Amino acid sequence: MEPALRPETARVDLSRLRRNFEAVAAYGGRPVMPVVKADAYGHGPRAALAFEALGAPLLGVAFVEEGASLRKAGAQGAILVLAGAGPEEAEALVAHRLATVVATPRSQRGALEAARLAPGKVAIHLKVDTGMTRLGLAPDEAAPAARRLASAGCKVEGLLTHLASAAEAPETTDRQLDAFDAVVADLARQGIRPPWVHAANSAGLLHLRPTHTLVRPGLLLYGLRPRPRTPEVEVHPVMTLAGRIELLREVPAGTAVSYGGRWIARRPSRIATATLGYADGVPRTEAMARRGQLSIRGRRAAVAGTVCMDFTMLDVTERPDVQEGDEAVVFGDDPTAWDVADWAGTNAWEVLTSVGLRVPRVYVDDGREVEVLSRY
Repeated sequence: MEPALRPETARVDLSRLRRNFEAVAAYGGRPVMPVVKADAYGHGPRAALAFEALGAPLLGVAFVEEGASLRKAGAQGAILVLAGAGPEEAEALVAHRLATVVATPRSQRGALEAARLAPGKVAIHLKVDTGMTRLGLAPDEAAPAARRLASAGCKVEGLLTHLASAAEAPETTDRQLDAFDAVVADLARQGIRPPWVHAANSAGLLHLRPTHTLVRPGLLLYGLRPRPRTPEVEVHPVMTLAGRIELLREVPAGTAVSYGGRWIARRPSRIATATLGYADGVPRTEAMARRGQLSIRGRRAAVAGTVCMDFTMLDVTERPDVQEGDEAVVFGDDPTAWDVADWAGTNAWEVLTSVGLRVPRVYVDDGREVEVLSRY
């Protein structure tokens, strides 16, 4: 195993990933389809393969390209393309043995074209829009679409919907699930009973129905809870994003720091330059510049000025213990990705998926490095 050339890393703890998966599976009481889109929420292909090794019956990606990438990384099991695929992607869908969601006229045409290329081998999941107002068939379109696709050689293996407010609005979520259950019942009356029926994202685990045969969490598996409502399941952050202190500098009062000079030393100050910036996953927002913090030696230090593409400056005036070469943690156990999200004015999903591809992923298992994934 070659070490990464760049010491800045996103450390991914596979033992925590396994424990999170097992905890979520026990809580849900049914099979788990991990959502591994956006490079497994920034955790990389090894994380997706770890879920497969744990027995996940499907992996959920957004696009065909993501599914193809997982095949190239070694994934052998079922992979579901959640955003669907058009006719121009049908050949790749078949070549990489990908199942696909049908939610739009284009994705219906894509499934039909794939079935023409490989009759009886293309699995589909029908998506019903029950209130997200994004993608999905109208409830009364589900049964006709299922019959049409089945007669063309597709295998109707799933039925799903997407919850818009599971972490925030239980009454709205219940209305969505009532509408979804009505579709499930309507299809069953017509003899259409897909083995996989799913609606529950991470927060949706609070709203499991007897009709659900599968859950598809994302954030919980990576060790972070949705807000404000969350299932009572113990999980721990899987990824730690960290750089190092490249330079320490004593500056006089009145010194401007970083682009635009918006942070000005009010006293003689000690400024640390950390080797991670917004190209690596440190949010570049005015709120982050005002309130953000990184952790050095187990204690937080405030961001000083605008986050740069490659560097972040920190005020360590009251931290004589900080030395050049120290690790600077953007998120992990402390701060968490939610802390960073709160400072930056975003959410934990965006923080995780913003970790740049140039940051090496270092996979550890029970404290031991097992793989380094680097672009260089």
